[in-house]
Amino acid sequence: MGAIIVAMGILDNAKEIANSVHEIKNLELYARVLNLHSDIIQLVEDNNRLRAENGELNKKLQLREKMAFKEPFYFQDGDETPYCPSCWETKSFAIHVVFVFNRDDAIRWDCPSCKTTYMEKKDRRVMRPHKNEPPSTPWG
Repeated sequence: MGAIIVAMGILDNAKEIANSVHEIKNLELYARVLNLHSDIIQLVEDNNRLRAENGELNKKLQLREKMAFKEPFYFQDGDETPYCPSCWETKSFAIHVVFVFNRDDAIRWDCPSCKTTYMEKKDRRVMRPHKNEPPSTPWG
């Protein structure tokens, strides 16, 4: 807020100088002061845009520090609802996944944003063959 007040003071001073130069009828100096005034306006707009951009980047950085990966999802402390890993890792969007069901064999979550379905098997050993066992064949 203080930067805006300072910028407005600078603009007011430039406007007063332009008015004074106009009164003494020095057109060349008047044109240069008007150009200076428009340059100041552009700098103030750029400064405001950069401040807003910086604020957004700081928010993203703070959010990134809060996110923790616990396979297969991202979580934040104090929030038991997981976040979509696809949305987070590709676009840095923190989107909660939606619980769909909890069966004996799996839990399902869906992302409302990217439409990814996450099916978490409760007993992952069922899906992975043991290393010492040969692959099964149709002939037994």
